[in-house]
Amino acid sequence: MDIWIVLIEDRHADVEALPFSSEERAIVVARDNAPDDAEPEPLNDAMRKDGWVFCLPYGSEGDCVRVVKRTLDGG
Repeated sequence: MDIWIVLIEDRHADVEALPFSSEERAIVVARDNAPDDAEPEPLNDAMRKDGWVFCLPYGSEGDCVRVVKRTLDGG
């Protein structure tokens, strides 16, 4: 079973991981957790190979919200 994890990486807080059962819902939540003016970053082949499906960087210090696809129970 596939899941999508929203990773919120903000230098002012701990990294947060939020699991979702759909890619669409995960992307909505990712957008909700970034500033309104943040623009999605195009994904390269290496990112896609690592399971990234969405990346929304913001700020000047590497803050970002991204969504990665994983298989539940690693199987």
